Amino acid sequence: WNAMFQRLLAYKKQHKSTNVPRTFEADPQLALWVGTQRRYHKNKELSVDRTSLLDSIDFVWAIREILPWEEMYSTLVEYKRQYGSTIVPIKYTRLSQWVRTQRKVYNNGGLLKKRYELLSSIGFAWT
Repeated sequence: WNAMFQRLLAYKKQHKSTNVPRTFEADPQLALWVGTQRRYHKNKELSVDRTSLLDSIDFVWAIREILPWEEMYSTLVEYKRQYGSTIVPIKYTRLSQWVRTQRKVYNNGGLLKKRYELLSSIGFAWT
């Protein structure tokens, strides 16, 4: 538990949040662990000490429903941070499919302006 808590601290330092996306491909184990802590807390199965530790770092206990687009965008931002590119190899199945879909929607003129701006702000490879 303590090792995972340390990984969460590192994530928070880098991302300024404890809200690890469920699709966090850089550390899927951390994403799973965060979800488990939320479930234990909700079911009153998390110890007071662990709850206090998580509270001390402003752990997000109840997240609003994250829209799939926003979640995938967060995953892409993390991918770019880690690999320096928004060109995602096919081995990252879900993310690479999502990236291809964004290009198709853009090319067909259907991408919302806000989404275009967000993707462009991270240097999205449109071609």
